[in-house]
Amino acid sequence: MLVKLGLPAAAMAGAMLSVALAGEWADACVATLEADGRDSSGCACLEAEIEANDLADEFLALAEIEDPAERYDSASAEAQAAMDKCTR
Repeated sequence: MLVKLGLPAAAMAGAMLSVALAGEWADACVATLEADGRDSSGCACLEAEIEANDLADEFLALAEIEDPAERYDSASAEAQAAMDKCTR
């Protein structure tokens, strides 16, 4: 599944730790990904999925994993589904 993602969803998940604590998931995601020159178009979607599925604690924990592939593999099926849904 990681090949299908090309790792952007896992990168989005890790992009949000610093500001996520303030509840600004999408803003943190956009700022981090744009600073890396990456596509941030899925950030609002990911924020909506995190909030709708009560995944905030899991995504905060996942953001501490530095390697995007390991981060994705460590995510629950529900968190992976959120990442998959929001990756373009």
